Amino acid sequence: MIGSIHPLFPLLLIAACRRDQSGEPWEVWIRGYGPIESGMTIAEAAKAGGRDFERSDSLESGCHMVRLIGDSGKGPLFMVVDGKIARVDVTGPGIQTNHKVAVGDDEAKIAKVYPERVTVSPHKYTEGHYVTVAPRTEADSGFEVVFETDSQRVTRYRAGRLPEVEYVEGCS
Repeated sequence: MIGSIHPLFPLLLIAACRRDQSGEPWEVWIRGYGPIESGMTIAEAAKAGGRDFERSDSLESGCHMVRLIGDSGKGPLFMVVDGKIARVDVTGPGIQTNHKVAVGDDEAKIAKVYPERVTVSPHKYTEGHYVTVAPRTEADSGFEVVFETDSQRVTRYRAGRLPEVEYVEGCS
């Protein structure tokens, strides 16, 4: 009937509206971090994530590395190029990818959870490696995940759009 509403409808509507506010920790994926995606403007990313960025008023040109306000060195860094998110960098433990890889994990785990998508190359500055994960789908072409290792364990990683995700020195 058009004139009646099922008694559970309001509860289902509230649940649907809160799925981004579930309290579950965000994960890094090939295009970004949680709801924050490469290609978004700072304003779009802040709205999607529900939090502002440090220095968000001065990021319209050039390359900058910023954090979400309140992360105090524990959260990921975001590379912003000409006012848009280009990549996300994870430099410490506690944040994992959507395939459950985090800083401190064995290098071998990367190939296991990203089968047939991994390329290993020598690190530019250490005895470690860059372990690059190619996209799984055509829709994600132009994006990668790059893990840095000490030849045994993940020391840091980044995800986002090409070419920025492959910049070894960040914005330098």
